[in-house]
Parts: sequence; structure tokens; C-alpha cells
Amino acid sequence: MKEYMKMGLILLAYCAIAGFALGIVYVVTRDRILLAELSEKLQAIETVLKDDKGNYITSLSEIKAGLEAAEGEGVIFSDPFGKVYAPVYKFKSPLGDIYVLTGSGIGYGGEVKVVASFIKKPEGFELFSVRVTEYAKETPGLGARIGEEEVQRRFYPMPAEAIKNGILVDVDARATHLSPEEAKKKGIAKISDVMTGATITSRAVADALTVMIQYLYTEVLK
Repeated sequence: MKEYMKMGLILLAYCAIAGFALGIVYVVTRDRILLAELSEKLQAIETVLKDDKGNYITSLSEIKAGLEAAEGEGVIFSDPFGKVYAPVYKFKSPLGDIYVLTGSGIGYGGEVKVVASFIKKPEGFELFSVRVTEYAKETPGLGARIGEEEVQRRFYPMPAEAIKNGILVDVDARATHLSPEEAKKKGIAKISDVMTGATITSRAVADALTVMIQYLYTEVLK
């Protein structure tokens, strides 16, 4: 009997140690994942605050102040097709007030997340830059091409007057005949020639941008 009790205590001790070790591994791994996600998001924010030549459109001190002032987390706005997440970042610049938002739309394999910058103009919000940050579940060679720079540039810049009612991909807008630059002037992303057969993923980006625009007009301008 004593031997059984001894064996039971030994097994219990092993289980406790193993559980404790697994707990530490989980915490460390979780923190690393969170840090990696934060680093990726900050990099995306930095990218959408630069022009085509790689120059910041606002000062570094303003970027620091804007990042420190931002607060909140979770979904703060949504529609049936997309979500906007806190925090929303605001930066002042000679071009106008800049808003950087994170949003998502539903792609082929799940949520596609997007970081975008908008500049407030007298006529509304101009879409300045876009960075797709999460698309890992999209089909390689098809939807996953949304991560390519050439493809993302089809979504920006777009003038304020063209996007007040949202953004469409060219297939949905029946505008496949337009050139990429002509399409952007109308609030349309010309995607059909670079992402053939992957409309769902590009539509997810358009939906994410559209819900961001809705947020800006209903929550920021209210």
C-alpha cells in the first residue's frame, strides 16, 4: 500500500511540475506572439505614414505623440461586412489631420486585416495609404497575393469625393475596362488583372476600407 501511495505522490509531483512548465511556456509564447503582432502593426502604421519616396508625411515627434495618445482595444465599429478596431491614431501634418485605422473584412479563409491612413480634407477623407497585415489563411498563389506591394497599391491613393460611399473592386463595379489610375479616381480598386480568381480576398480589403470610411464619417465628423 505504501508503495502505491509513494508512486501516486511521485506521479502527482511530476504532473504538477509538467503543468507548471507548460504554463510558463504558454505565457512566454503568448507574450512573444503579442509582441510580434504589436511590432508588425507598428511597422504597418509607420509604412502608411510615408509617401512614395519613403518620406514621413508628419514629424517623428508627432508620430510619437499620436501613438502615446491612442487608447482602447477591441471592435469599436462594424457592419455586416467588416470591423474597425481600437485604437484609432490621429496625427497632425501640413497635409491635414491624419487618421490611421485598423479594420478587417471576411476573406476566403477568414479575416483579412488592413491598416490604412486617411487625410482629412475640406471635401472629406482622402485615402492616403494601405497596408494589408493579416492574410495568412488566404490561398497561396491566389488570395495570398494580396500581400504583394503591387496589388496593395491598387487601393490607394483615392480622392475623398470618390470614396464617400465606400470602395469597390473593379469586378463588382463592372469597371474592368478601367486602368488602375482611372479606377482609383472613381473609388475602385483595379484587381482583376493581378488577382485573377481571387475576388473574395480583394473584396475583403475593400470591405475593410469601406467600414473604416463609414466610421470616419459617422464617428469622427459627428
